Amino acid sequence: MNASQSTDGPNPVVDMHAHFVPDDIVAAALRGDPWHGITFGKTASGGVFSAAAGQQMALPWKMPLETPAGRAETMTAIGVDAQVVTLSPTMHWYPADPATAPDFARAANDALVAFVAQKPDRFIGLGYLPLQDPKAAIRELERCMGPLGLPGVMVGTNINGLDWDSPALFPVLEAANDLGAFVFFHPARGRADGWMPNYHLRNLIGNPLETTATIAALIFGGVLERLPHLRTCFAHGGGYSCFAVGRWDHGWRVRKEASAQIAKLPSDYLSTLYFDSLTHSDKALRALIDQVGIGRVLLGSDYPADMAAPDPVGAVVQSPLITPLERRMILTENIRDAVGPAHLKGLSCTCGQQH
Repeated sequence: MNASQSTDGPNPVVDMHAHFVPDDIVAAALRGDPWHGITFGKTASGGVFSAAAGQQMALPWKMPLETPAGRAETMTAIGVDAQVVTLSPTMHWYPADPATAPDFARAANDALVAFVAQKPDRFIGLGYLPLQDPKAAIRELERCMGPLGLPGVMVGTNINGLDWDSPALFPVLEAANDLGAFVFFHPARGRADGWMPNYHLRNLIGNPLETTATIAALIFGGVLERLPHLRTCFAHGGGYSCFAVGRWDHGWRVRKEASAQIAKLPSDYLSTLYFDSLTHSDKALRALIDQVGIGRVLLGSDYPADMAAPDPVGAVVQSPLITPLERRMILTENIRDAVGPAHLKGLSCTCGQQH
C-alpha cells in the first residue's frame, strides 16, 4: 500500500514489536528448574534469569508478569489494538546445546500459540527458531508457517557470531522467502557486550549497532540481491543504518569489495526493508521516514522491556514532524502489507478508529 491508498473501514493499531515469556518458563525459574535444556532461576531482585553455555541473561521486566487479559487492558490504555508478540530476546539461546534446541523451540512456539489463543483479537505471534541447527530451524519455520498458522518469526542479529550473510544461514532465509514468512531481526546476544560493560551501553549503543551490522551484511553480502522478495523488518528503527547509508553508497562507488556482490546502491536495498518506529526521537523517526519512505515504517514499542517506549502511539501522534497521513500509515496501514492482511482479520479495532 502506498501513501495514496487507504483501506475500507477502520484498521487496528498494531504494535509489531512486543515480547512475552511462557508461563512454564516463569514457573521453572521460580522453582530453579531447567526447561528444555535452558537453566532458569530467580534473581536477587525477584526477577527471572536464563542461562546456557556459561552465559546468563536477566529478564528486564517487572514481575509478576501480566496475564494476557491484563496486558490487553494496558494496551487499550495506550491506544494499541493488537501486539505482535515474540519470545523475549534474552531467551534466544543460540549458544545452547543443538541437541536440545529444537525441543526448546517447539515448546516456546507452542506456548506462544497458546498465549495468542487466550486473546486472539489482541495478539499475533512470531515464532522462535533453533538457529544453532539451521536444518532444525527450517523444520520449525515450516511448522510455524504451516500447522501453527503464524505469519513469520523473530531471529537474532547474529547467530553465535555468524552474520546473516553466512552461507550456513542462507538456507533459512531462502526457506523464509519461499514460505512468504515475515522475518523480524532483533538483537539477542550482542557482540559489543564484552567491550561496553558500563552505563548499559551494551544496549544503548550495542543493540542499534547489532541491527546496523545485520542490515549491512544482508545488503553487501548479496543476500537481498538473491532474495529480493524476502520480507524483513528491523528493530529500533534499523539502528544507525539510515544515518550511515550515505557512507555505504560512497563505499559502493569507490571500493571494489563493497560492490562485488550487489548491483545497486546500498540505499536502494535499504528502502525495500521494514523498520519499527522505536527511535525515541522525533527527528530520528523523521529521518528514517525520509530515507526509506513512509510505507516501510511500522509501529513498535519493545513492550514490556524497560527500554520500551512508554507511549508508542503518542510518540507518533504527537510528533510535530509526522503528517496525519504518515501517522495513519505507521499505526494501522503498513502492517497489512508487512505481515499480510489475513493475519489481521478478527483483531480488535477500537483504537484504530481514532486515527
